[in-house]
Amino acid sequence: MASEWPGGYIASLDVRPLAPPLPGRTTAWISTGLDLVAGEAASPLAFFVALVDTANGIAVRQSPEEWMFPNVDLTLHLHRAPRGRWTGLDTTVVFGPTGQGVTSTVLHDADGPVGHAQQLLTVRPRP
Repeated sequence: MASEWPGGYIASLDVRPLAPPLPGRTTAWISTGLDLVAGEAASPLAFFVALVDTANGIAVRQSPEEWMFPNVDLTLHLHRAPRGRWTGLDTTVVFGPTGQGVTSTVLHDADGPVGHAQQLLTVRPRP
């Protein structure tokens, strides 16, 4: 991810794709060695959820140097509590013709599927 997104947050992640990413499609495991709050223990749920927002940046459809596609919200639907320090993201990104998009992710932990995440996008060319 560091080739697409420079910065401290991305550099703090351990990203392990299951296959080479395709435009708008990636399956990867992500984790970080950093605490959610420095020196404080976080619950497995808090640690897991803190990484979910990364889904929109992990499966880019267009170059972030040429396009902006921030998510304007994030909705999670979990059917069980996640375990462990790894977040699995099976992510698909679609853009519509009028500047909207959706990032859809099936969420996993080491035991299997945990739920789904949806992120609505606003899509614009960079000025």
